[in-house]
Amino acid sequence: MHRVRTTMQPHIDVEVNDAELLDLERQGLLVQRPSDSAPAAAPAKTPTSAKAKEADR
Repeated sequence: MHRVRTTMQPHIDVEVNDAELLDLERQGLLVQRPSDSAPAAAPAKTPTSAKAKEADR
């Protein structure tokens, strides 16, 4: 059994078997969980150079 979350009820864990998991994946109905092996998102870049240029004026 697999514990997944669907896009229809993302706050609820649902237990599904292999066939149901495959169907949900094919239909794009699974919520992607962040995994431990996935790299962390890069922090947003700040336009510091533009701010520095405005300060010099």
